[in-house]
Amino acid sequence: MAANKEAIAIVLDVGPSMNNAPPGEETPLQTAVDAIKMIIQRKMFSESKDEVSLVLFGTPDTDNPLADGDSYDNITISRPLGVVDFDFLQQVQNDITPSNTSADFVDALVVALDHLVNATQGKKGFAMKRLILLSDLGGEFGDDQIEAIISGIKNSGTELNVIGPDINLDGDEDDDDSQRPGPSGAANGHQKARTPQQKAGEGMLKRILEEVEGECYSFSEALPALSHFQMRQVRPTPWKVQLEITSNIRIPVCSYIKIKDFKVKSFKKVYAKDEDAEIDNLRTYHKNDEEETEVEKEDIVEGHRYGTTLVPMSEDDKLNMKYKAEKCLKALGFTDAQNIKRHHFMGDNTHYVVADKDDETAVVALSALINALYETNMAVVVRKVYSAATAPKLGCLLPHIKSSYECLIYVELPFREDIRQYTFGSLPLKQDTEANKKYRPTDAQLDAINDLINESDLSQAAEDEDGEKTEALKPKLIFNPYFQRLYQCLQHRALEPHEPLPELSPMIANSLNPPQEVSARCEAQCEKLKNLFKLEKVKKEDRKTGENMFKQKEEDEPSAKKIKMDDDLGGGLADITKAEVTEVGTVTPVDDFISLINQKDADKFEEASGQMQKRVEQLVTDSFGPQFYGKALDCLKALRQQSIKKSEPTLYNNFMKKLKDFLIEKGRRDFWEMIVDDKQALITKTESEDSSVSLGEAKDFIAEKVEAVKAESQPPAAGDDAEDLLDQI
Repeated sequence: MAANKEAIAIVLDVGPSMNNAPPGEETPLQTAVDAIKMIIQRKMFSESKDEVSLVLFGTPDTDNPLADGDSYDNITISRPLGVVDFDFLQQVQNDITPSNTSADFVDALVVALDHLVNATQGKKGFAMKRLILLSDLGGEFGDDQIEAIISGIKNSGTELNVIGPDINLDGDEDDDDSQRPGPSGAANGHQKARTPQQKAGEGMLKRILEEVEGECYSFSEALPALSHFQMRQVRPTPWKVQLEITSNIRIPVCSYIKIKDFKVKSFKKVYAKDEDAEIDNLRTYHKNDEEETEVEKEDIVEGHRYGTTLVPMSEDDKLNMKYKAEKCLKALGFTDAQNIKRHHFMGDNTHYVVADKDDETAVVALSALINALYETNMAVVVRKVYSAATAPKLGCLLPHIKSSYECLIYVELPFREDIRQYTFGSLPLKQDTEANKKYRPTDAQLDAINDLINESDLSQAAEDEDGEKTEALKPKLIFNPYFQRLYQCLQHRALEPHEPLPELSPMIANSLNPPQEVSARCEAQCEKLKNLFKLEKVKKEDRKTGENMFKQKEEDEPSAKKIKMDDDLGGGLADITKAEVTEVGTVTPVDDFISLINQKDADKFEEASGQMQKRVEQLVTDSFGPQFYGKALDCLKALRQQSIKKSEPTLYNNFMKKLKDFLIEKGRRDFWEMIVDDKQALITKTESEDSSVSLGEAKDFIAEKVEAVKAESQPPAAGDDAEDLLDQI
C-alpha cells in the first residue's frame, strides 16, 4: 500500500491566558477551537484517511504516559490518534473548556511527539507526521527540554506548525515590537500588546522553528486558509496503453486525469423520524389502462424511437448493436496546432500523457515527439478507445513542456453530430455604408474599451509571498462557492440540528469577486464608458391579458353604456382577469389552455384537458343558436392537436365518445355536424402511437354518427303528425 497518509497531533493551550479578551471580542481559545473544527471538517468532507489526535495542556488533570508526578503535569491526551469522525467534531465543540491552570508548551510538544511516534509504530501507509501547536504562549515554560524536542522532531521526520503568535522568522525582532499585536489581535483586529511572558515564549519558539524549519501562522492568516472545505483526494490511477504512431512505432505511455468535473455526493433519502433506519425503493410498472394493470419487470424491454415508431430492443440486441473496438491510442495524423480551435475542446476531463517510467526507451522516444511537436507548433490527432466496452473517441495530443517535466495533454474533440450550427448576425464594420456607419464604434469608444481591458488585467493583480506581482484568480486556488456553501450548511446542520442555517460566509461570497485594486482602477473607466455609450431604456409593451383588455374597455366606454355581466362562466370575472393563467376561462380558452400545459413547474395537461372539455360543453350549452359554436370548435381543435403532441390521445378519444351522447341529449346535433364536416374525429394509431383506435374504427365512429343524425333529421310520416303534435302539447 502506498504511503500517503498523515499523522497529526493537535496541541491546544487551554490555560488562563487563552481565555482573556476585551469585551465583545473572541478569546484566543475560541478562535483556536474554530481553527481545530475547520481542520477536522476539512478531513471529514475530503474523506481523508489521515489520523488526528488532540493533546490539551493547561488542564486541571493529567493524563499522559510521560507524567511521573514531577514533570509533564496538566497535560491530557484528550483524543488518541485515529481517523476523524463526527464524535471528534462534537467533542471539540462541546467538551473543550478553559481552565485556571498553566502548563509548559514545550512539555506538551514532547508528549504529543511521543504519542505520534508510538501510535504510528508498526502501522503502514503514513508518509509524514505533523505537530500543530495552538497557543498564545502566555503560560510559563522551561528550557530544559528544548534540545530534546528539536532532536526528536528532526529524527522522527515530523513537521511543526504553530498557529497563534505573530512571529517574524525572516529577521531579528525590532526593539519596539512590544506594540505588535498578540494572538488576540491577530484574530480579531484588536491591538493588544504582548506581555513579557509571551515575548519570552515567542523567542523560545522561534529558535525551535528555525532549527526544525517549521512554519508559524497568526490566526488572521490561518483562519481564511482553513475556512475552505477540501474535497476528497483521489489517488491517481494511470491508464496504460501504447501510443501507436505507425504500425511499427509504438510508445508505451500512461495517461493521468488532470482536470475533471467534480461531482458532489448526492443527497440520500432517509426516514425523518429515525435517520439510521434503512429504507428501500420499490418500483412497479403499470399499463396505462383503466385497471392500471401491473407489468412484471421481466416482461419489459427498452425501446428506441425510429421516427414516430417505438422500436423495442432486447438486451441481446443491445449487446450486439454495440460498436466493437479494441483498446488503443492511435495517431491518425498530425496537424497545425492552430487548426484545433479552442471551442472544439469538449469532454469533462483533461489528461496528462507521459511515458512509462519503467521503460527508458519509451521516455526518450516520447520526449523526442513532445519536443518536435513543440518546435513545429503541431498536434497529434488520435483515436482513443478506453476499453473494448467503450465507444471510440476523437482527440488531440498537445505538447506541454515545463522546467521539471514534459508531457502530452489529451483533449477530446467533437464529431460532426456534436457540433451545433448557428448563424449569428455580425457588425459589418469594413464596408462604408450608411447602415454600417451607424453601428461602427468611434475611436474614443475603442480606446475606452482598450483602457478598461488594461485596467482589468488579472495577470499582475495579486502578490505572492515575496511581494512580487502574480496572477489573480488562478483556478487552482479558487474553491467552488456552491460546494463551499453546501458544506457550510451541512456542518452547521450536523452540529446545530434545530438552529436555522447560517448566512453566507463572507469568505465564500467574495471568492469570485475581482481584487479590490482592480475594481478601484476600473471605476474611472466604467464612468467613461457610461458617457461614451449612451443607453436608452426601451419601454416594454404591455402584454395583452384579460385584465388589460377589460380595463381598457371599461375606461373607453361611458358608465351608462357599460354592460352588466352576470354569469357564472369559468369561475367568475375575477379569475378571468388574472394576469397569471390558473384555469381555462371562457374569454380566451385556447390561449389559457396552451399556457397551462406549457407551464414548466408541473405537468398540468390532464387537469387543463378536463377544464377544456367542460368549456366546450359549456360553450355549446350556453350558445344561442350557433352563436358560440365557432369558439367551441376552436377549443376542440386545440384539444385534439395538443393531445397528439403530448401523446395523450386516450383523454381526447374518451371525451369525444361522451360528447356524442351529450350533444344528442341536449339536442345540439347541428354542432355535431360541424365536427363531422371539420373532420375532428377520434385520434388514430397513425396520428399517435399511444392510441388504441384504428383508422377503420374512426371512420365507423363518424359514419355511425352521420347515419344517426340523418335518420333523426328525416321528416316524419304524414299520419304521425297529429300524434306528434299531441305528444308535444
